[in-house]
Amino acid sequence: MKGSKNQKYLSIAELFNVLNNYQLNYAYNGDFTNDLTERILALAETNMEVESESLKIKKKVYFIIVESLQNITRHQGSSKDTRLMDGFFSIHKFLGGYLIGSGNEVENGHIASLSQKLDKVNSMNPDELKDYQKEVLSAGGFSEKGGAGLGLIEMVRKSGNKLSYDFKKLDEQNSYFYFQSKITDTQGIENTVVEQHNYDVVKNVHEAVIDNNLKIFFQGQFRHENVRSLLSMAEGSIYLTENFSFKKTSVAIMIELLQNISYHAAGITNSEERPGLFMVADNNNVCSLITGNYIENKNIDEVVKKIEFVNSLDNAAVEKLYLETIVIEQDDQKKGAGLGLIDIRIKSKNKIEIELVPYKDDKSFIVIKANISY
Repeated sequence: MKGSKNQKYLSIAELFNVLNNYQLNYAYNGDFTNDLTERILALAETNMEVESESLKIKKKVYFIIVESLQNITRHQGSSKDTRLMDGFFSIHKFLGGYLIGSGNEVENGHIASLSQKLDKVNSMNPDELKDYQKEVLSAGGFSEKGGAGLGLIEMVRKSGNKLSYDFKKLDEQNSYFYFQSKITDTQGIENTVVEQHNYDVVKNVHEAVIDNNLKIFFQGQFRHENVRSLLSMAEGSIYLTENFSFKKTSVAIMIELLQNISYHAAGITNSEERPGLFMVADNNNVCSLITGNYIENKNIDEVVKKIEFVNSLDNAAVEKLYLETIVIEQDDQKKGAGLGLIDIRIKSKNKIEIELVPYKDDKSFIVIKANISY
């Protein structure tokens, strides 16, 4: 609550502030099924349409997303840390291009050969890469872990940049492999603007995802087009149960939470853009739907009071409040009575959690969380 010293989402708030240098930040952590892969690609395509990207950039981004997702499934290990056994994918849009990152567990015995391949393609100029690609194709060599570097060669050629990577040791048998490609469209963009975006952002987002047991992390502008794709992506990630009622309830609460961002989110500056954050977490048979955004300090008391009030009611009382509020909401002069928050409380059957992290003299970062048991 307001003034709480135990701020669970302080790291998320700090990351949100850093990521505002990017127009879009999306990450998924979990099992990469064929269905999930298709939804990730659909979400990326939708966002590129919203950003009016050129066909050239769309093709490059699409190709590198596919290669990155394939890399996740090719290299798998068996760490005792089940959270890190999950694959990780992220995409970050900045002025002048995209960062596309991935993460997965690899056996330590494969690190040397993987590093050698990456270092080799990174050391080559465009002509050398073209010749090397012909050489690899003619050799026709393939290993049980995938191709003989053809995908890596194409990623360097299409992105126009070297590949970034790192390994984080998990235990004596396994490490976590971070991999990133940067796609740049420098037409009309100064190189200094493009180069300031480095690959640490992928690690930082992954750490936040792991620390908070997140499945989905999305930060950006919540427009009608990408909200539909995001809802589809989120619904597809809730593979924990096939219960139709649970999924229906989850999607309904997602919609209410995202609408809440559109009503209350404050911009960083005086611009009309009001970024928000949406997360899906999984912990001990509880699915948590979480939003975060900046809010004007002058509006905090009203939001906190509404949440505290609906949390104080039992099921019968909150149902009665819902019916009363519908009448009020239909009166244009009395809009804003908190129908969405009441609906979240009813559908989730749990109290709504709220966390506030100070940001500036006139703004704070607010996190609203709805928990659904399954």
